[in-house]
Amino acid sequence: MTDAQQPALAALRDIDARFHRQLEAAATADETAATPVRDPVATLRRARAQIDAALLEHQHQTDDETLPDGGTCVLQWNPPGTPPRQLVLDPKDGDTWTRRELEWTGDGWRVCSRDTVDDVAIRAPAEPRYPNPVDPPTINTLLEWIRGSWTNPDPDVLVFDATATTEQGVLVAVDGELRYREVDSHRWVTVTDENELYHHLQQQGQPTLQSLSETPLTRQHFTPSPLTR
Repeated sequence: MTDAQQPALAALRDIDARFHRQLEAAATADETAATPVRDPVATLRRARAQIDAALLEHQHQTDDETLPDGGTCVLQWNPPGTPPRQLVLDPKDGDTWTRRELEWTGDGWRVCSRDTVDDVAIRAPAEPRYPNPVDPPTINTLLEWIRGSWTNPDPDVLVFDATATTEQGVLVAVDGELRYREVDSHRWVTVTDENELYHHLQQQGQPTLQSLSETPLTRQHFTPSPLTR
């Protein structure tokens, strides 16, 4: 196994450990009824998200090592506070290459700039050290992951990173309704137009799937107070 495959193997081992702990918790639930246990559906959903990425990465690493598309070079990264980016170099005739800069929109890659460059030189490790680029999950996929989880003890949520001008934002799905709240806000807002999420992605970067307990907010921050009913 190469060094490049180690992250995928580590992810699979972590998932296996989570399944093992979940099964142990289920087996001893009657004996430890007073001890809260993470919801199995939420655990499996998060594990599925990780295992899909790990298996896809393993497939990429075990495929033919030749570059795709006749030598196309792709550099992908996640800059803080902005959507994921790609730099793509496509060989043309002779020493001429097409250089494209792309930005993730939440549904796919958008070309931000394109030009032609000559005499491209590339230096890379002799052994693969970095994973092959994998498209981030789309907004629709992320929403599917959190829908229906509010009834779980620790529901899944989408977290948008804080920036210099915006606090961390948390998106939940309560009874089919999307609710968004920033950690310094006094109230949550209902997301009636999913296009608003693309705006958050552009301003704060790709959201991550987390459990509500991993954020500073709680269920009470997304449900009406009994005093206001």
